[in-house]
Amino acid sequence: MESNVNGVNYYYEWLSGYQADRSTLVCFHGFTGSSQTFVSVFQEMTDFNILAIDLIGHGKTDCYVHPYRYQIDCLCQDIALLTEQLGIEYFVLLGYSMGARAALVFTYLYPQKVQQLILESGSPGLESVTARLRRKQSDEYLASFIMSHPIDDFVNKWEKLPLFDSQKRLTLHVQKAIRQERLAQQNFGLACSLWFMGTGVQPSLWQELHNIHVPILLIVGALDPKFQQIAIEMKEKQPNLTIEIVDDVGHCVHLEKPSTFEKIIYSFLAKFV
Repeated sequence: MESNVNGVNYYYEWLSGYQADRSTLVCFHGFTGSSQTFVSVFQEMTDFNILAIDLIGHGKTDCYVHPYRYQIDCLCQDIALLTEQLGIEYFVLLGYSMGARAALVFTYLYPQKVQQLILESGSPGLESVTARLRRKQSDEYLASFIMSHPIDDFVNKWEKLPLFDSQKRLTLHVQKAIRQERLAQQNFGLACSLWFMGTGVQPSLWQELHNIHVPILLIVGALDPKFQQIAIEMKEKQPNLTIEIVDDVGHCVHLEKPSTFEKIIYSFLAKFV
């Protein structure tokens, strides 16, 4: 389905049958992903409406729009308007990686709309100005590569990142589906996401974590030490945050152990029913 938000057509999909009397779980994918990444996760009967959205520049959502529309605060405003168009006043918010950063910023900007926040391999950005500048330069280099090469070349490069090593243990069928999802992206959309919504340009929320009062669950893989450390440091800033470390998986928990991921989410949400 599509909905126009201030001139941008956003694609969204209900991964469960929609019922107006149920709470809604809104899902944000990661960089190079789409709403389809969550299809294999939510297989059990649930009391939630599951809404997955293609973020700007990804999947079937528009990518050829003004680059400033990619800024994370603009994206969050679009999501706020989109959910209002769909009649969803407040909801549970789940985000993976890039989507987790966006979900955290959304919760900070629109706390009245978020009931609980679930972050998978997420962070509040980079606290150091130097680190942000270094990452910005890295993101700009990668964006330039994307714009000057076929999408296949970028995907081949992206898949070789150590961050995704554990995904090589997935079945060939699943690996092929992940690759096809990446290959289906548009160069312009991915590049703009890095230029205007990348970690290097995102404002740091490290000093604001204590001001986010909704219940937060942070899911990380045991084979992803970088984001485990980030999770520990986040909990120091926000003691009410709950960390769930999943054994024998890396950065993308929901693809490597979808049923475990689903159980963790519903177990967490059951506390608030």
